[in-house]
Amino acid sequence: MNISANTIAALSLVPLVTVAWADGEIDDKERAAALAGATEAGIRQQDVSYPLLEQWLRNRPSAELLSTWQAYIGALAPTLNAEARNSLKNSLLARARQVAEATGGFLGLGRKVSDAEANVLRDLEQAFG
Repeated sequence: MNISANTIAALSLVPLVTVAWADGEIDDKERAAALAGATEAGIRQQDVSYPLLEQWLRNRPSAELLSTWQAYIGALAPTLNAEARNSLKNSLLARARQVAEATGGFLGLGRKVSDAEANVLRDLEQAFG
């Protein structure tokens, strides 16, 4: 997985990557939204996690990455108080939703999130219990 103590922050980026790859490919708008989400999360280009994110956006990671993230969140969430858990959940899901909405609809009309992306968003939310 190429994740070490130095790249643990990259786990916060897994929802962005998973949503971006939901339909099997990533376009420029999804890539830009994922990179913007990383910046919003405090990940800078010079951080170790940023090149890892770029790699995941170029080459679809295995399903093991999402499983690792789900296990991490499943272990972390019960250790947080309700406010911290909801804050983490809401911020991660909001950034993932921004990626999902990056290419949706036509001229601002229609559904912005595909069925595949909606399923991924639902899976991500369920990881919090």
